[in-house]
Amino acid sequence: MKSSLKKSLFAGLAALSFVAVAGAANAQTASAKTYAKVTSNKALTSDATTRNVTFNGTNALYTKAGTLKGAKVVATTTTTKKLAASNKGQDNLRAYRVATTNRGSVYYKVVSFDKQYRGWIYGGKSTSAFAGGVASYATTKDADVPSNLSTTGYYKLAKAGTANDGTATTYKAPLYTQYKVGRTVTDGTPYANDLLQVTKAATRSREGDVWVYVNDVTNAKFSGWVLASALKSTSDVPASDGVTINYVDKTTGKTVSSYVIPFVATSTEGTYMNVYTDNNAANKQVHANLPEGYSVATGDAWGSDTAAKTATKGSSLTFYVTPNAKAAVKINNSLEISSDGTTKTLVFTGSALTQWDAAKTAFAKDTTVSDLGGKTVSSSVLLAALKNAGFDTITANDGTVYTLNTSALPAKVTFGSSINLTYTASK
Repeated sequence: MKSSLKKSLFAGLAALSFVAVAGAANAQTASAKTYAKVTSNKALTSDATTRNVTFNGTNALYTKAGTLKGAKVVATTTTTKKLAASNKGQDNLRAYRVATTNRGSVYYKVVSFDKQYRGWIYGGKSTSAFAGGVASYATTKDADVPSNLSTTGYYKLAKAGTANDGTATTYKAPLYTQYKVGRTVTDGTPYANDLLQVTKAATRSREGDVWVYVNDVTNAKFSGWVLASALKSTSDVPASDGVTINYVDKTTGKTVSSYVIPFVATSTEGTYMNVYTDNNAANKQVHANLPEGYSVATGDAWGSDTAAKTATKGSSLTFYVTPNAKAAVKINNSLEISSDGTTKTLVFTGSALTQWDAAKTAFAKDTTVSDLGGKTVSSSVLLAALKNAGFDTITANDGTVYTLNTSALPAKVTFGSSINLTYTASK
């Protein structure tokens, strides 16, 4: 009797426990978190400039819509707030996809211009305008052309090269103001002497610096944006705005070089300029820009006296020149850099003098350092000739080695001139 009662009681408790467990399981299922689902995911196809945005700092950036299962944080609200206040264009954003969830929430996929941040951020409840954690952002603002520049003058890049900082070449849009829009050419060096004219200006919203758009009157493909501070003024003008002087070798009839003189009318009616009269402003420019290695031809140098006296804007004139006699760079003295940094004349004797004289003889035979008098040779060509001749090291009888100080060489040397060589002594 007792045994049966115990069994019945145990069975009842077991059944009750089962019901309780089942009830608990059902309760958990009923309260489990439910996630949103994406009902639409499309690429944004509107004009790129209308998709430039910035963070508001009110929402985080996620790997997917924040209410989707598995969404992970890419940038916290602290980070998005910091990026929103950034003064660097790299932190501008481009929105390129939009998604809508079954809860009616809109999310935008964005990427920073430097590609350091990419992900989804809450964008409000409508796809008609950016909202939520992002807002439309104008990366540039129209500006006045700086007072030190003009739209009528001509300019050149002060430091043409490969630097990607807004100064060495031109850009299709100011740097970091449009996603994946960069330089017109990587290296601006070939365009260093191109004539540029300013047409408009803009300020980068984050940096606050002023950029100008320049038309390249020499090479149209180089036209683009550049920092206003990167330009230097020039007196050079295009042929259409000046008078072209063609320097013609009178002995061969071939044009050696050309130079454009800005047109400044000298007639009372303003229709022509006198380039002929000696020592007037235009005539001085003609002589100042003679090609290296040439002199004014004897007799009447102008192809047409009348044309030179009444030159019109856009016209061309012939000016005859003759080549100078050939001349070579000569080696004068040798100098030694003293320990206190001063220099003194170095006098070689014995075997050192023999080396020095042999080097001078070899150097005199090198054709790379001989050309028309008045032309110049670069330091690199000069240095090669000096080393080939044996000037790079001279060893004295006492074992002292004199090493040529290449940094003391001038940047350019005129054919026909004499130079000193500087040495540093060591044992």
